[in-house]
Amino acid sequence: MKSPWIQVFYDKKENKNYFYNVNEKKIVEGKYSAQNTIVTLLSGTVGVVLYALLGSFVIKMPTNYLTGFSILLGIIISVLLIIVIDHSSKKSVFGTPISIEKVSFCFQEGEKQLKKNLRIGYWTLLLAIGSTVVLYFSNGEAILFFATALFWMLPLPLFVLQRPFKRKKMYTLYKKNQLPIENGGF
Repeated sequence: MKSPWIQVFYDKKENKNYFYNVNEKKIVEGKYSAQNTIVTLLSGTVGVVLYALLGSFVIKMPTNYLTGFSILLGIIISVLLIIVIDHSSKKSVFGTPISIEKVSFCFQEGEKQLKKNLRIGYWTLLLAIGSTVVLYFSNGEAILFFATALFWMLPLPLFVLQRPFKRKKMYTLYKKNQLPIENGGF
């Protein structure tokens, strides 16, 4: 990933994300709008309709090929998703630098948040493996095929987009007071 932005902390209460820019050596605040309720309802409706349509549909293909194709489809879609997100984040310009007093809070909470998110990533990987096993021993139901592809789409972006190695290095450098932060007089 080539984006200069590394997430430091996401504050759920204020709905703000804090990023460290590697090039400019600044920690800035980014704001996001809350997820629209219509999007949630629409995704649930699509899920119910897909289940109704594909619940009894069987794909006539050997299960080992079906399983491999499902894994491959999920990984390809997740790689494309990572490329699109990285490309758009490279061009992003985030908000104002934060105060030096808030920086230590962001780094302390951000490290806890990273550990929690990585645990969630491991669980989604186990979910993908479990779904693959179920698909392998099934009759080739289409709903299991798409569920397995979806479950294989989740872990890769969860690990890659968080940039865990750079974030851990950033947290370690901050603890040792070796991370350059030039937020100026803010």
